[in-house]
Order: sequence, then C-alpha cells, then structure tokens
Amino acid sequence: MTASTFELGNEFPREGFVQAQLERHFHRLGFRQEKRDHIDYVGVHPDTHETWIIEAKGETSDVGLDFRTGLGQILQAMAEPSARFGFAVPRTPKFLAQCKKVPDRVRVALGLHWLLVEESGKVVVVDPLEPLPRIPA
Repeated sequence: MTASTFELGNEFPREGFVQAQLERHFHRLGFRQEKRDHIDYVGVHPDTHETWIIEAKGETSDVGLDFRTGLGQILQAMAEPSARFGFAVPRTPKFLAQCKKVPDRVRVALGLHWLLVEESGKVVVVDPLEPLPRIPA
C-alpha cells in the first residue's frame, strides 16, 4: 500500500506518515522492499540478507483497538524464523502507553522490536531487550 492511499492522510501521526517514514528509513540503510501477503513492510538487505517484517499503525479514534489489531497482524506474520519483526507506530503518548502494556518478557520471547516514528520522520528502533523511552507528560 503506498502512502498516498491512506484514508486518514499522510501527516503525523497517521499511518500514511508512519509507513512512508518506515520505507525511507530502511531504503537509506540499503534494504530492498518486497511485497508479501498483507504485511505493511518487508525489507531484505541485498548483502547481508537481513530481513525485517513490520506492521505499521497510526493514530485514529481508537488507538487501543488499532494497536491490538496490529499486534495480531504481526503475530500472524512471524513464520520466518530468521527475520526481525517490528511494530511501527508514531511516537505519541497514546501509542507509548499501549506499547508499555506489552510485558517485556513477551516482547523478548517474540523478538518484537518497536519502531517509533517521530514527527521529524526519524525512526527509533527499540530492541526487544531495551526499555521503551519515557512517556512524555
């Protein structure tokens, strides 16, 4: 899905923005995007063969429901054992609060990375063993 096809738009903190910044981030790192089923982003590095499989969500009127839907989608995409799995969301208090509800041991067991997309477009990758950044007041 291209960023231009998002119903709620392409501005921060909408999904179109998150998706576009995610694609730019991995493109700058040398990854080639692939299309697979209904996965928002699959990137494979041509030299290392490192693979990222990522679900992306943006803010809507029901962040909690969207977050849980996204978790289910990434869980269903975890068939490739050597891939890195991520969930990309805008770095907002609402999404950070949802991320904090997922127990650390679950993230570690799943190898689930948070990819926090800032309003500037910067993508912050939080490894499963790393704590989430503080929720802004």
